[in-house]
Amino acid sequence: MAPSPKQATLTAGHLPRQLWQLTLPTIGGMFAITIFNITDTFFVSRLGTEALAAMGFTFPVIMCVGSFAMGISMGAGSVLARALGRGD
Repeated sequence: MAPSPKQATLTAGHLPRQLWQLTLPTIGGMFAITIFNITDTFFVSRLGTEALAAMGFTFPVIMCVGSFAMGISMGAGSVLARALGRGD
């Protein structure tokens, strides 16, 4: 049975174009998050230096929690992909 074009994304065709197609949504998402953070910082800065300092203090904590959650989801995705590949 021949793989469908959707299944053979990285094994057939022009690789740089395919990588860009996979990368562009990630770039767009990161850009949107950056714009959100800049806008959030602008409006919090109008509340005063204490509010801005609190935001600056909590940012690393939020990033650590988000990174941990992202790592767990990537690991779970890998386990799920292996299970699906085995046919489980």
